[in-house]
Amino acid sequence: MGKPLTTTLSSETSSEHQLIQHLTAFGQGSVRIEQSEPEELPEGHVRMDVAYVGVCHSDTAMVREGQGPFPSRLGHEVSGTITESTDRGLPAGTRAAAYVTNGYATEIFVPTDRIIPLHPGCSLIDAALAEPLACVIGGIDMLDLAHIPETVLVGAGFMGLLALRLLVAQGHRVTVIEPRTVARDLASGWGAHRVLHPDEVTEEMTQNNPVVIEATGAAAGLELASKLVQIAGTLGIMGYHQSHQGQRTVDMESWNYRALRVLSLHHRNAADVMRWMDRAQRLSAHRILSPSELVDSLVRLCDLPALFTGTGAHNSIKTILDLTPVGTKDTE
Repeated sequence: MGKPLTTTLSSETSSEHQLIQHLTAFGQGSVRIEQSEPEELPEGHVRMDVAYVGVCHSDTAMVREGQGPFPSRLGHEVSGTITESTDRGLPAGTRAAAYVTNGYATEIFVPTDRIIPLHPGCSLIDAALAEPLACVIGGIDMLDLAHIPETVLVGAGFMGLLALRLLVAQGHRVTVIEPRTVARDLASGWGAHRVLHPDEVTEEMTQNNPVVIEATGAAAGLELASKLVQIAGTLGIMGYHQSHQGQRTVDMESWNYRALRVLSLHHRNAADVMRWMDRAQRLSAHRILSPSELVDSLVRLCDLPALFTGTGAHNSIKTILDLTPVGTKDTE
C-alpha cells in the first residue's frame, strides 16, 4: 500500500519545522522543559497544535511526591487544532479535544480514536476541560439518584464543583461541605441548596444521608464523608487520593455495621471516557456546564516547572496552561 492521504495546514499556520517544546518529569521535584524536532506523522494519527491544557492535581502530586514512573511526559486535559491528518474525517483545521497522557507540549501526535471533534459552540478552553468533566459524568452516572431527596457533596474543589453543577443541572438538591471560603462561595453561586463549613456539620447529619459523594482526595474528607452515610447508604469516592502514597485508614467496623455501598467513581475504559468527553464538550457548547468558568489562573509553558515543584504553587480552583500565541483570543 502507498502512503496514506494526509491533509496539512498551509505553512503560514502549520508548526512544521518549529522545535516542539514539552514538559518532562524526571523524578521527585524534578521537571524541565525540553525541545525536540518534529517527526513524521504515523499512520492512524493526527498532528495537533496544542492550545490549552488543564493542570491536574494528579500530575503535580505525582512529581511532588515522587510517584513515578520516571521519566514521564504528562498532561491529559488537552485541546487544540489539527494541523496534519491521515484521516479524511479529521481534516487539518479541525478543532478538537484529545485523550492523551503527554499534553504539556506545543505539539502532539494523537491516535484518531482519541480525538473528539468540537461542536462549533464549544470553546477551546472548555474543550481542554472535557476530560475532567467526562470523569464527573461517568462517576455521577454510577449513582442511583432516582429516589434520593438530597445528595451530600464533601469537597468543592474543581471536580467537586463540576459534580455539583451537573447534579444541579439534573434538578438534584445538593448540600456542599467545604472548608475554603472561596470554594463555598462558588458552590453557592453554582446552585448548592446548602453550603456548610465542616465545623457546621451537626450531629443530626451523621449517618443520616442516603448518598454522599467524597471529592476531596484527602483523608479528613474521606473520614467526614463516611460518617455522613446512613445505614445501607452509598459512599461514592470521586476524590483522587494520592497524598501519603494513597494510604488511608477507614473505620471498617462502622462501614460493616451500616452495610455501606462504597463505590469508586473512577473509570479506566477509554471508549467510555471518549463518549463522556463528547457529552462534556456538547454540554459546554450549549452553555449547560462551562468548566472554564472555574479557571482562575492561566500560565505559560515557562511557568510549569515552578508549579510542579511547588515553588510557584497557589490556591487556585483551576489552572490552565495557555499555549496560544500571545494576543490571540479563544474563539468558538
